[in-house]
Amino acid sequence: MRTWLMNRRHDPERNAAEYVSGELTARARRWFERHILECDDCWREVLLGRFGRRMAEDAREPVPPGLRDRVRAAISLSAD
Repeated sequence: MRTWLMNRRHDPERNAAEYVSGELTARARRWFERHILECDDCWREVLLGRFGRRMAEDAREPVPPGLRDRVRAAISLSAD
């Protein structure tokens, strides 16, 4: 049986990004999780992807209360 990765070029960055972002099917995810145990390049990219994602989430500032409504109102007024 051919796997999802065998059908395309081995691209650790792309494969890890799809894994970290949750874009893989359940079957592809299971295969990739077995694969990263043996592939240092893919494992490293997964670690980097998780680290980067965590940094981006930590850097986000909470939106002040009511900001969404003020922005929508400003857009609505400027559209007239």
